[in-house]
Amino acid sequence: MPTGDTAGVVRSDPQQEPQSGISPQAHWNSLHDFNELNTTSPQSTSSVGWNLDVASLRWLGLLADDAANDGEFFADVFNWNDSLTFQDNGRSEDHPTSLPPPGISASVFVPPVSPPTPSVTGLAPIQKQEWQASIQLFDHEIPIFRRFVERLALWFDLFDPQKHFASFVPHLAMCNEGLMKAILALGARHMSLKPAESGPALDRTAAVQYYYETLRYLQQAMKFESYNRSLELIATALIVSMYEMIDGAGKGWERHLKGVFWIQRSRNIGAESLGLEGAGWWAWLRQDVWAAFREKRKVYSYHKPTKKYQDMDQYDLASKSVYLLAQAVNYSSEQERKEGENDFQGRVERALQLFEMLEEWRRHLSVHFKPLLLEKQVAQNSAFQPIWINPSPLGTAIQIHHFARILLLVHQPAPGGYIELFRRQEQIAEGVDTICGIAMLIKDEPSTVSSIQCLFAAGLYTQNQTKREAIIQMIDEHQARNAWPVKSLSEELRTEWAASGAK
Repeated sequence: MPTGDTAGVVRSDPQQEPQSGISPQAHWNSLHDFNELNTTSPQSTSSVGWNLDVASLRWLGLLADDAANDGEFFADVFNWNDSLTFQDNGRSEDHPTSLPPPGISASVFVPPVSPPTPSVTGLAPIQKQEWQASIQLFDHEIPIFRRFVERLALWFDLFDPQKHFASFVPHLAMCNEGLMKAILALGARHMSLKPAESGPALDRTAAVQYYYETLRYLQQAMKFESYNRSLELIATALIVSMYEMIDGAGKGWERHLKGVFWIQRSRNIGAESLGLEGAGWWAWLRQDVWAAFREKRKVYSYHKPTKKYQDMDQYDLASKSVYLLAQAVNYSSEQERKEGENDFQGRVERALQLFEMLEEWRRHLSVHFKPLLLEKQVAQNSAFQPIWINPSPLGTAIQIHHFARILLLVHQPAPGGYIELFRRQEQIAEGVDTICGIAMLIKDEPSTVSSIQCLFAAGLYTQNQTKREAIIQMIDEHQARNAWPVKSLSEELRTEWAASGAK
């Protein structure tokens, strides 16, 4: 994170400076899609600074549009005439030092006298920025904050042994209003769906208020170049994306996932990025893979991890399973299926290449992924044999692996005709049994998030009625544990089965 007080846009190309005072709405309406703005190397010295501001600005626009369209809660979200502007030199005098909030928690902010925010490495302090201020919370906000730290942050940290979102992000939030507001929005929304055993109940209104205040903060903080390059912005963007996922997914979540991609792409963040940036990229990819699968589209990212298997630990291997699933989701997308209609052989060969990538991953698995012994206590009516892999996140990596295999088995053309299709059905059934056997013993929330996605995929491609009912039961148990997703996946599965049976 850079230091200093310089505000405004990075001027790496003096011939291409934006005009001062232009409103965000007018500014991004005049731009092409961000993917077209930076199709060359993300490290291009003539474009990286400019594209960073464009990416952040357009992401803020997505949030503002969603808020403006939510008439129940936002009658007057932003006055774009007073919103983000670019300054030619130095810092505008009307930029507030501590960026006080406009909403219900106006008294939680005190003068910036706390220690500076930690550096990227956490080893040394950095100079305090204009957009940083010491944060205090009301007593009723502490349980909401703890809901994030102790539970929701771990959803991000599924394969992260350093637990950046549970251990580092809360400390960043203690000196940044926008990040804290995003955390409170996410925590309050989850508490409205799954109330705490003690304490007052929350409804969605509280979460929306915090979300609104997050947008207000972003509107002001994005005037500062240092904020647009900060870890706080990355963390805030990812938490807002999770808020959209919790709040019901759909097109709003899709837009925010793409907005986060713009920011990551402009900053050259990928799988090998260090610290919170790399951890955030993997957390974002897990969200995007699920959304892409549901929308039958390709994932947004085209980044390729470069770390070699011999240099990976068990959590690196677990993360790599998500990348491989992304490739299988791409293969099963409507776009690639349409493109392959006139290239039968190319489609077959691409699937074989992906199968080999999956097999290479499996060959490099460490002992940590092997099942442990279980006592024989399978009920007569049980459709699956339980599989115990400890810790559970490594078990979800095996589930994800079989999710990817099932997608390829379903969508690869079959040169061998019915005989080959029959053989594939046996392989699909094996994958379903593995996914469901592991799901039987998953109890922690972070693993449940990934497990329920794999269960849904397994259910889509299961013909056996007994197994279908067992999958429905596990999905319902998973949803009750996490309060996610809001809409019933088991009901959606039954609808899919009914539709496929009617064909």
